[in-house]
Amino acid sequence: MSASTTEAAPARRSRVNTRARLVEAAADVFADKPFGAVTVDDLVGAAGFTRGAFYSNFSSVREVFVLAYAQQSVLMLDEVNRVVDDTPEGEFHLSSIDQLFAALEPLGPRWFRLHQEFTLLAVRDEEARSLFLAHVEEFEGRMQRLFERILGLLGREPISDIASLSEALMALYQHSLGTQQLGAGHLTPEVLVGDLLPQLLIALSRPRSA
Repeated sequence: MSASTTEAAPARRSRVNTRARLVEAAADVFADKPFGAVTVDDLVGAAGFTRGAFYSNFSSVREVFVLAYAQQSVLMLDEVNRVVDDTPEGEFHLSSIDQLFAALEPLGPRWFRLHQEFTLLAVRDEEARSLFLAHVEEFEGRMQRLFERILGLLGREPISDIASLSEALMALYQHSLGTQQLGAGHLTPEVLVGDLLPQLLIALSRPRSA
């Protein structure tokens, strides 16, 4: 291995680490401030870097925002799948849904704020809309597979197409996060999980056919 190759490897790792830290820190910044009010200085200040580190890794605040949103979405899905994976075979029941949402509790409010910001940006900006819809399509695809998996563990299958079921349940979850953060309304995540969601899963599914 040449000296130049040996020197390049740590540099690449450093660059990857810098990008990762900037994106991770950005999630909290965008959760606390409207997208249009966030500056490069906000982002590098939160991550402990210089403006030079930012511009050597990213072209714009928008690029970091999109990456932060995508990362938070992946974290949410990975956390739910982890809980399902850790549940012993044959021991997943309706009451197990509480564990799924407990795992989401630290992530949900931040994801909700980023999702709302991205939604507003997409409504007003055609380029952002294209990016947003691509992310939504990927996210919804993974959500559909997750809901199919959960219903399968419960020995059930949807009575309508899984896409409609997944979208409806996600809409309720987003609404519950908004209710929680605004402090107004009845359908908080706790009410959704403890009362409504189990009933909906049963009402919108049937025992799996042999």
